[in-house]
Amino acid sequence: MTQCPECDAAVENPTMIPGEVFPCPDCGTELEVTGKNPFTVELAPQEAEDWGE
Repeated sequence: MTQCPECDAAVENPTMIPGEVFPCPDCGTELEVTGKNPFTVELAPQEAEDWGE
C-alpha cells in the first residue's frame, strides 16, 4: 500500500498496471501508477491544453 502524494490517503489497486492514471479516492488528484510490486504512485503529469494550433 502507498499514500497519495497530495493528501496522504492510503491508495492501492493491485489490478492496475504502471502508466495507468486514476483519481485519488479521497482528494480526487490524478495519480499515475509507477510500480506494481510494490504498488507505487506519483502525481500524474498535466497535459497541455491543445487550442487547435
